[in-house]
Amino acid sequence: MKKKLLIAAAVVSAVVLALFAIVRFNLLVYPYAMEKLAEVPRFDLLGSQYARELEILDDYAQDTYTIDSPYVVLDPYGRNPLSALLLFEVDEPCEVEVTVRGDDAYSTFTYTHSAEPPRAEVPVLGLYPGRENEVTLAAQGRAYEYKIATEPLPVDFQDYALEVSQPEKMAPGVTLFTAINESYSALLDCHARARGYLTNKRVAHGTAMVVLENGNMLCTGDEYKQIPYNMATLFEFNWLGKLLRVYDIPNAVHHSISELPNGDILAVSNHADMFLTGTREDAVIVIDRETGAVKRAYDFREIVDETREPYHHFHPGILNVPNQDWMHANAAAYDAARNAIVVSSPTQSMVISIDADTSGINWILGPHEGYNDELKQYLLTPVGEGFEWQWCQHDPTLLDTGDPNLIDILLMDNGQAKSFYKESAVPAEENYSRAVIFRINLAARTVEQLWQYGKERGPECYSTYLGSAKRLENENILIDFGGMLQRDGRPCDDLTQSIIGDLVTRSRVVEVTPSGEAVYEVTVHENAFTRAAGTYQASRIPLYLPGGYKTLLGEAESERLGKSYLCGPPAGEFANFPIPPVYLGKLSAEFTVIQREGDRLVLDGTLLNNGTPRLLSKCFVILRGRRGGHVYEANSGLNGRFFLSVDLNGLAPGEYQIAVAGATVEGNDALGKRTPGHFKTAYKVTVAG
Repeated sequence: MKKKLLIAAAVVSAVVLALFAIVRFNLLVYPYAMEKLAEVPRFDLLGSQYARELEILDDYAQDTYTIDSPYVVLDPYGRNPLSALLLFEVDEPCEVEVTVRGDDAYSTFTYTHSAEPPRAEVPVLGLYPGRENEVTLAAQGRAYEYKIATEPLPVDFQDYALEVSQPEKMAPGVTLFTAINESYSALLDCHARARGYLTNKRVAHGTAMVVLENGNMLCTGDEYKQIPYNMATLFEFNWLGKLLRVYDIPNAVHHSISELPNGDILAVSNHADMFLTGTREDAVIVIDRETGAVKRAYDFREIVDETREPYHHFHPGILNVPNQDWMHANAAAYDAARNAIVVSSPTQSMVISIDADTSGINWILGPHEGYNDELKQYLLTPVGEGFEWQWCQHDPTLLDTGDPNLIDILLMDNGQAKSFYKESAVPAEENYSRAVIFRINLAARTVEQLWQYGKERGPECYSTYLGSAKRLENENILIDFGGMLQRDGRPCDDLTQSIIGDLVTRSRVVEVTPSGEAVYEVTVHENAFTRAAGTYQASRIPLYLPGGYKTLLGEAESERLGKSYLCGPPAGEFANFPIPPVYLGKLSAEFTVIQREGDRLVLDGTLLNNGTPRLLSKCFVILRGRRGGHVYEANSGLNGRFFLSVDLNGLAPGEYQIAVAGATVEGNDALGKRTPGHFKTAYKVTVAG
């Protein structure tokens, strides 16, 4: 009997030791089956674009093409289906007049493109979707006509409804509707018909898109960082879809970009160590145009009071949030006459001017409640009849007055809450948004209201968030009521459900004369295939910008500048996060991006609990080789979203299995009950020796 007990004890001990060894030495997760895993695909954005150009040129070289029989490439870069490139031989420099025939004179576009021997490359922009377009090229006294057919718009293209159109009173150009959420950024004509759009919803999406002095466009896009509108990349591009320059910005850029007089880029951003500071969207940066380096950063935690807490609807109601969005800076404009930077904070209902060299405060525009004694001295005093403060504003623009002592500022006053205190806040169904022009008298330190539009429209145009106001070349004002929310047919302020839930965001864009007459009005709606109809901003731009089409096919590969964003190793409470020894739990992940960009591994995905995302989650990515592994903390956003960018140069040569560990949180408390999990993916990444 005793012998049997000893044998049993020995067996149990052996099993326990074996289990201990298996767990202790990660034998359950040791990557024996590397050969069964798929290698992460390589992605070279600019290299693939250059290869596409060489492919077009190779095909072109197979025959001889003339202006009366050109080589036609529809959507040459796969980014704007309503564009085409016409190639043909030329013997001498010439001017080619391009006409894209519209439904009437106001929707017909004509522009002139310069061509040089041996080959003309003529961009054709402004095609209609889903029809055979009539295009004319005129050169050296002769005209040539063509038919160019296009595909219909995607079924999930948002619906644009024309409410008002008086083209004879409108400013020239096309209206650029910059999308947000899952809609498309698009160019619309005076009849609200799409004449261009960007198929990549990760580019020129949810943040400003601007025209540069050289004729190119500049926008954010490509990679997510924490939340969808914090982008780690800037793109300089044209409306054929060609990328001319790509800037990697480690601080990320959100909401607003603009070009400084010297060509550098001014942008609202984050502190370089935003995950250590515990705050976000409270910095402004200057980006060197030629190198992409961040050459100057303004940290507004050191300029104003981050403890001031006005009432608003921006915060998503998350308890114990680890990263505070106290400022939500959504615009930065340069005041060249005074060497100042004007920054908008909607959560503070504050527009502030600071000295570009010293960061000293010049003035603060906004309601006076809640400021400490140090900042009160910078507040402007309201004067004049009918004055109203702005609340949760967007898009301040400085207008020239010709007087160095006077500043006129146009902005979109969303009007959210219209109170510093919750108890006196105006409900959405009784509220209104407006475009407004204020005049600041620097000597008297006063502000008066010169003009407004929107108050007379009442709740019909109430836009609790998003929006813009632009003065056009004929003095009209183009207003974007970009974030209109309704529940059961009544306006509401539920930003949380519009951003991370299923509440539809609609928008309305109106062009008004200085006297307040609406001469163009378009409403944007969802349809059966999309619930996205918000418009971040609207602007009027020329269809054709000649400076943006000078670089010929195959001349040179476009430039990538700046420094890529990289996630660091685990920090804070997760500094000693161990590699889990077993796969367990109910978590999984869906990847929208899993690719290798040069020496970087880039992942963008959603962490799921039983197939469903949770509002709050934390995610770690594990690269496990045959001789150990490495853990990287991903940037985690809402609804399970996570992003990782890691430098592979720090790894020893070999194959690495990609696994994920993390936890989802029940409810809206970041410190609430967690459901942990650890699982492997079907991918590996190989680091060469």
